[in-house]
Amino acid sequence: MRRRQGFSIIELLVTMTVIGLLTQIAVPRYSDMKRRATAASILGDVHAIRIAAFTHYTEAGSFPPASPAGQAPAQLVQYLPSGFTFTRADYSYTWHSWPMTVGGRTETLVGVTVTVSDPRLATQLVRSAGAGFIPIVTATSVTFLVSTS
Repeated sequence: MRRRQGFSIIELLVTMTVIGLLTQIAVPRYSDMKRRATAASILGDVHAIRIAAFTHYTEAGSFPPASPAGQAPAQLVQYLPSGFTFTRADYSYTWHSWPMTVGGRTETLVGVTVTVSDPRLATQLVRSAGAGFIPIVTATSVTFLVSTS
């Protein structure tokens, strides 16, 4: 009886084919799962910004003015979680404040724009946004209206 020294080329090819097929199935699902997790994290951040804005509004009687992209309004910083930043590796936030006159009365429409590097993440944000979020969408950004005063 002859003793085997290793695997045959056929056995190696079959094994590599099976591993390749499993990889083709797993990688897209991992990417989709990661995108959904990032979208959930962004929506949590938008909710934290919204709570900070309402807290500031309750105490000051107005919403903070608009700020440059990637910078939190100075008035919101004290109400945001410790270490919260408006700039992340794959996305950033921009705080908007749009004053407008309605029926002779001045109101302010406020929102948060999330600018993303992946258009599929923007699509996932819109899908994941539930009740209470009003999204305005472009290819690489989603603006969530926070409130009017």
